[in-house]
Amino acid sequence: MVEPRSLSFNSDRWLTDSRVYNLIWLGRWLERAENVARVVNTLARLAIAKGMDMPDFQESLTTAAAARGMAIEHPSMALTMLLKDHQASSISHSIATARSNATHVGTVELIRAINDVLQELNDETNMLDTPLAAQTMTDNVLEALGRVYTVIDDSWFHQEPLSEEEVYRRFVQQ
Repeated sequence: MVEPRSLSFNSDRWLTDSRVYNLIWLGRWLERAENVARVVNTLARLAIAKGMDMPDFQESLTTAAAARGMAIEHPSMALTMLLKDHQASSISHSIATARSNATHVGTVELIRAINDVLQELNDETNMLDTPLAAQTMTDNVLEALGRVYTVIDDSWFHQEPLSEEEVYRRFVQQ
């Protein structure tokens, strides 16, 4: 049984202005989340390579957060602010907002993939006490975001070739 929100159920949907708006913002929020995850991941890798301890790693995260307009009062809060707690620039906020946009334009498969990213983020955020843990968590989040992009690519851009019957039907409709 095919779900009604699946692309295979109804492939002749028109994109209205509001749907295009939601589609554009879906991409922008996903891109923002990926960017923050990559910054945290890169800084975690550098911290591991340089043998930095957690306070030094969090100090570097404070600088990265400041570049995104986030005012961090204490460096120990930097990681959780970048991941979950900041109301405008955290990965969690970006993914939740992308999910909100996806509910207007996306398929069920896309919404599930975005939920998986949020679940991955929520499952591992509590135990981030080393740069290695932060790197592992952001690796998992980036991998989950890659699955979201695969769903988008498979759903909207890699469709099966049309059958002769479908080509004829579309020709007659014109």
